[in-house]
Amino acid sequence: MRKQLLITAVAATMSVAATADISITGDAYINVAKQKIGAADTANTNHDSQRIRLKVVGSAGDTKVTAVVRNDGATRVNDNDIDISKKSLHMDSLYLTTKVGPVDVKVGDYWGTIGLGARSLDAARSNALSASTKVGDWKLGLFTADGSSNDGSDTTNVSASGLLGPVSVGLVHNPGGFTNFTAKTTFNGILFAIDKWNDKRRNIIHNDTTLIHIGGKVNHFTWDLAQIKNDRASDMTDANIVTNGKFAPLGSMLIGRSARGGTATAVADVSHFSEILGVAVSTKLAGNTVKAIYTKNTMFGDDKVTGTELIVSRPLGGTTLTANIAKLSDVNTIVNGNATNTGLRLDVKF
Repeated sequence: MRKQLLITAVAATMSVAATADISITGDAYINVAKQKIGAADTANTNHDSQRIRLKVVGSAGDTKVTAVVRNDGATRVNDNDIDISKKSLHMDSLYLTTKVGPVDVKVGDYWGTIGLGARSLDAARSNALSASTKVGDWKLGLFTADGSSNDGSDTTNVSASGLLGPVSVGLVHNPGGFTNFTAKTTFNGILFAIDKWNDKRRNIIHNDTTLIHIGGKVNHFTWDLAQIKNDRASDMTDANIVTNGKFAPLGSMLIGRSARGGTATAVADVSHFSEILGVAVSTKLAGNTVKAIYTKNTMFGDDKVTGTELIVSRPLGGTTLTANIAKLSDVNTIVNGNATNTGLRLDVKF
């Protein structure tokens, strides 16, 4: 009798678990680096960091609620960190997605990218609402956020995207803020993409940005060429000139301090360059992915520098171990600017 009751209880529990539509996933990293650049006048600085994120998704019909929590790289063990707010989990994003007839709706706090990300890659969308629908082969969208922008631009965007023959095109327009145009296609196995951001902000100096990306494969090698141009380049403390911090097309760990959740070996952001021109080549070697990156750049408007990187990653039983070495050369405007940075990083997804 007891055995039958136990079997019935277990079966009921499994039935409830099977019908409950809740998923929990996450990711984490631990990063150890020797950062010889970045501090004002100090070399050989250890820059170690860690982060964990948990993503909980609950579904009911067409509606999903997504909550993402994470730590800020500090725990109670880290008593040297005087900011107590970093020693706990924080809500990283919280949003709802649903359908209203033919319209897809997303509302809440979340991250989003405009175009191909030349200027707005994984940017914050706070108290935001986006709605989109299909009209034939075209997708039409509307985005709006709470409050007003500090730069005097509107907080409402309208967008359209679709196919013109073999070319995927997109247009996002923000009255008084910007117009973003993208085009992307693949021809004979080669990717061609362009992302053009025209700055229209009313109360700030305009800074147009253009990204061109070409990529493909030759035998066992994957290659990418990319160029990004900013009309203006900021210094390390200039908050009035804002462009995307990451140089995503090449997978750089040298340019883009916020890339990959906080790249310890990155020394500058895209906004600090008026031009970046680079090539990345990667291949598989003895179970590893080996990537070499070379960039030729104009930093702070007139400092001609080059960047070299070697990135080696290897899967290790559900995790990925990445080792990299990176440096800028011919830097005249940053103390220790020509030093070499090295890093070791372990990523896991669950």
